Amino acid sequence: MSDMKDKFEDIKDNVKEYAHKAGEDMKQTGEAAKEKFSEVKDQVKSGFDQTMADVMKVTADDRNKAVLMHVLSIFFGLLPSLIFYFALGDSSEFLKEEAKNDLNFQITLIICYAVSSILVLLIIGLFLMMALGICCLIFEILALLKAKDGEHYKFPLSFNLIK
Repeated sequence: MSDMKDKFEDIKDNVKEYAHKAGEDMKQTGEAAKEKFSEVKDQVKSGFDQTMADVMKVTADDRNKAVLMHVLSIFFGLLPSLIFYFALGDSSEFLKEEAKNDLNFQITLIICYAVSSILVLLIIGLFLMMALGICCLIFEILALLKAKDGEHYKFPLSFNLIK
């Protein structure tokens, strides 16, 4: 009987040893896979972090036109981005993308102003209109700063109506 106990203990020790070794192998394999995944993720991220100026050839003239469009949009709303989208969009992909983003933002603002004008009856609409005006000013300034560097600015909370 003690012979069987000894054999059982040997087998139990061997199983523990193999399990421990297998666990270590799996841990090393998991760490290697995790390391490889991290490398791939960094490569993909660095590919997406390129600015639009690196991907496309953005001329100084295109950047200046985009800045002008954003400045005019502060004062005239939808009209400048509409004109730039249809009149100058064919000449530059950068300018067309900028005008499209600004046009989507201006359409979103028009919808928000329509809702807030209905809410004027509840007095909250006045505050909402003021907040929309301030947000419009801030977002357009941020967009023109990005356009000055040849980068696109994605307006937050903007409906993507024009694709």
